[in-house]
Amino acid sequence: MVGSKAAMSTRGAQVTTGGTVAEVRTTDHDGVLVAVVTGELDPVFVDAVETKLFEHIAARLAGVVAELAVRFLGSAGLSMLLEVYGKAQHDGVGFAIVATGAASLRPLQATGLNHVLPVSPNLDNAIASVRLHP
Repeated sequence: MVGSKAAMSTRGAQVTTGGTVAEVRTTDHDGVLVAVVTGELDPVFVDAVETKLFEHIAARLAGVVAELAVRFLGSAGLSMLLEVYGKAQHDGVGFAIVATGAASLRPLQATGLNHVLPVSPNLDNAIASVRLHP
């Protein structure tokens, strides 16, 4: 994870199926929760990841950033990101996505969702954007 060094604590949740793993590790950056998502965002894992992100948004933090460090981002993952963004907007919680790797950025660009979702080029920009736009 690149970016701010203000992290106070780290927590994680892991889902394993058939040897494949999806993991959400969280760190607190002065009230903005950064959730680093690794593994594959496919129909097998997307519900567990969505549940974790919904829980963080429901906590009414200063903001939530989903940093996508995934190997695969399928249509189920894209739909999940739209749902999470909608919940964040509804709940008045700032939300941003960091997608820099090809596996996460290309599906967002190919579908045009990089123009719909709040995608940031790096963690520092994402944290700044959720602080400005709750």
